[in-house]
Amino acid sequence: MEEHWDGLLMVLIAGIVFFISYRSFRTWVRKPLTLRSRLGFQMNEVILDHPAVHLLERAGYEVVSDKLKVPLAFKVNDSLLHSRMFIDYIVQRDGELYLVRIARERSGIEWTGSGIRKELLPYLLLYPECAGVLYVDADHGEIKEITLTTDDDE
Repeated sequence: MEEHWDGLLMVLIAGIVFFISYRSFRTWVRKPLTLRSRLGFQMNEVILDHPAVHLLERAGYEVVSDKLKVPLAFKVNDSLLHSRMFIDYIVQRDGELYLVRIARERSGIEWTGSGIRKELLPYLLLYPECAGVLYVDADHGEIKEITLTTDDDE
């Protein structure tokens, strides 16, 4: 009788190990490749006083850098085109870095999937090592955390 339970226990343990291995492999296969940014951070340690800074600090974030200008260059055929992106702040909480974008009255975000993709995806792809983007509306006292994730249901 005891041999029957030992065999059943071994089958159960093997099933659990197989299930965990299968799930881990499936997650690893579906995980997108991350593109490491070659741009890096050039921290701006002089942090100017702004209502958004106080709001972020009250929410438990530590502001580690003020506004950054990220120069970009695109080569199209033989032409070199220049542009830039601005990051309002870089903050840190629990060892994770977040990029901060301040809400502006004249350029709002449409809070739909495509609106967020259009406005914030470049930040998430440019610095994949960051935990996400914080969208700060200092006038309304709101902080929205945006992270890039996958929808396993689709």
